[in-house]
Amino acid sequence: MAFVKVLAAVVLLALGVAAGPFNTKGAKCDMPDIDLEDEVDKLLEKIPKSFFPGGQRGYTTIFDGLEFGDVNATGMNKIQRSGPVIPYCKKGSSMVQVELINLGEVAYTAPWRVCSGDEGTMQLRAEFTRFTLHLMVDREGSNGTYLSMGGEFSTEPVMIYNVEFVVKGLGDFGKISSVALSKLFPSLFSEIWMQGFFSSFHKALRDALKESNEVL
Repeated sequence: MAFVKVLAAVVLLALGVAAGPFNTKGAKCDMPDIDLEDEVDKLLEKIPKSFFPGGQRGYTTIFDGLEFGDVNATGMNKIQRSGPVIPYCKKGSSMVQVELINLGEVAYTAPWRVCSGDEGTMQLRAEFTRFTLHLMVDREGSNGTYLSMGGEFSTEPVMIYNVEFVVKGLGDFGKISSVALSKLFPSLFSEIWMQGFFSSFHKALRDALKESNEVL
């Protein structure tokens, strides 16, 4: 009986999915006759391997005697597609959903210095990040690309694992202490990671789409 109940629950779940946002039956939108997976892969390839999400402004005073330099985001060009690109319709708009993963490649690094002359770097990275990306599809391929960050664009975190914060320049004790902080307060550092990661990913993706428009 328990097995039958589980099967019934699965059937209900499947029916719910079929009636959900991926149902294109009767929708007033259709997809262009192109390889959407290739379009997504080409877009990801245009993301730079290194950039400054907040621009390059030099050192900024955080507290008296302590200054932080510009944050450098690296490794976003290593973000990979995981699984197929799923086309669907939402509110009359053609959309695609794709799962993306970061296998510890993305890192945020910034220099620091204090008035005593000590200096070093701090770095934030996550061993694993999985998220869902929703992009709009332009059937006409306007401006040389079929993908856009339109009104229905969104990113949704799925899984974040082992966010690590490391401060270098304070000796072994400082390095170990900073890592310990990220282990003692995982929720805090995961939240910091999510805010920085998705904000900079949006910027990188927007710039990559602009590059597509200029080149093609």
